Amino acid sequence: MHFLALLCLCALAMREGFGRVDAFTPKSALSAVRCRLSIDTDGVSPASTKQNKRRLPHSVKLYSNGGSNSFDMSKPTFDLYTFRSIRGDALLRYNSLNQSEPLRINLYLLITASLFSYPAISEAVVGEPATLIGVAASTLGGIFGAYRFARECGRRSRKLSRMEKELNAELLSMRLPNNRFADRPYGNSPPVSVRQLRGSRRILAICGTADQIKDALVPLRTLRRRFVQASVLVVAVSTDRSSAKDWGITSDELRSVPYLAETVDSKEWVDYFKSLLSDSGDSNEDPLQGKLAWFGLTITGKSFGSGIGNPPRILETLGQSLLPVDVLDEDDEAENVASRPKAKTLEEILTTQRSFYDSLTSGDLSGVQEIFDSEKSGDVDEVLNGGGSIDVWEKCLQDVARPSGMKISGSDVLLISDTEAYSTAIEFPPVAGFDSASLLAVQKWGRSSAEGEWKLQLHQTIPWGPNSKAGATLRCDCRGCTALARGPVRQWNFRGMID
Repeated sequence: MHFLALLCLCALAMREGFGRVDAFTPKSALSAVRCRLSIDTDGVSPASTKQNKRRLPHSVKLYSNGGSNSFDMSKPTFDLYTFRSIRGDALLRYNSLNQSEPLRINLYLLITASLFSYPAISEAVVGEPATLIGVAASTLGGIFGAYRFARECGRRSRKLSRMEKELNAELLSMRLPNNRFADRPYGNSPPVSVRQLRGSRRILAICGTADQIKDALVPLRTLRRRFVQASVLVVAVSTDRSSAKDWGITSDELRSVPYLAETVDSKEWVDYFKSLLSDSGDSNEDPLQGKLAWFGLTITGKSFGSGIGNPPRILETLGQSLLPVDVLDEDDEAENVASRPKAKTLEEILTTQRSFYDSLTSGDLSGVQEIFDSEKSGDVDEVLNGGGSIDVWEKCLQDVARPSGMKISGSDVLLISDTEAYSTAIEFPPVAGFDSASLLAVQKWGRSSAEGEWKLQLHQTIPWGPNSKAGATLRCDCRGCTALARGPVRQWNFRGMID
């Protein structure tokens, strides 16, 4: 077949230097830079040999077009593959992380063009006119090459869009929380941008109405101390001008753990969320439409997740993307609740938590059953309805199964109401072959009345350490424990900014 010869010519052309075709970069952007350089040398000129005088080093200066001493890396640059303007810094990031993808796009483009042109150039290249079979085969091959070319261009466009959204978030500003000894949680501290926090803090931003934020912040408030250990800042963006007081957060809670940042300009954040959700330029339609939306940024400014409609599964997110920045300490003391409101109730929950762990590590079945609420948990039912299985407590507390010798540290508690509370702790189970292993545990507590006895409704654990990501999480209620494993996720879809 003559079209096979064309394929060989295509491959030869690639080998001989038909390389990648990157997005256009204006030549003037490079030629506008005028450098005045000299080398500091120890050599001497002949005229000054007798005086033994050394040459003075010359200064080095860089000039950019317009007289400024910096370059606007975010200046849009036209990209041939997506046929639109892209931020220059987004293109630089993409090219550094995806060096093989432009080469594949070029290859599919070359193959497509060569195969579709086979009927016209066959006689000139191979010396014989194109046959009917050759034309049909080259047409089918060209269609396949065009499909692969369009698919690769689509992937490139989605990746660049996500990178642009990540970079656009750098201009958002907030006020950082003060330490616990300050008079006010935020005071008159100067605002900082997301760009200034790159390299030191992770960001988790949630946008919605007062009621939506209040409900979404409950698990985040529960894990407030873990956010500090993971260097995470939570930013709550209200669409109805509500504040922390409307979300059920007191000033004492804000001062106790500095995890919640304050937006400087809520409209700026809301507009950014709308830009993430809007697929068109129609400004008359509100893309949020009363829905909750969230996104998260890593220390390097890359997105680790986003969503709309439902808040993030924060425990799983901590185990996967928000690992602690330092090694966790087994000697970390429990939270001192003596000075907090309703200290007696908080201490009662912490005491019941210790009793639960004593029964768990010693294999006391009656003690575990007494602490647990008799009502089944919906989180455990979710796993069972999805095809999971459950191990009853009789099996979990056997000598070979229970975590004998496990230590806990850093216990804390959050009281939501007189009948609802949450607690957390760091577990250090003895694991053969590992010097240290740590898990993050969260307990949900409830009682029938303000004077009733606290009962454990749900116990969750997930591996949480600075050097390992969690592959599964454990959920337990009065029936026993069930495991939920993380399934495979396609890389190009996992970190999208609410695509």
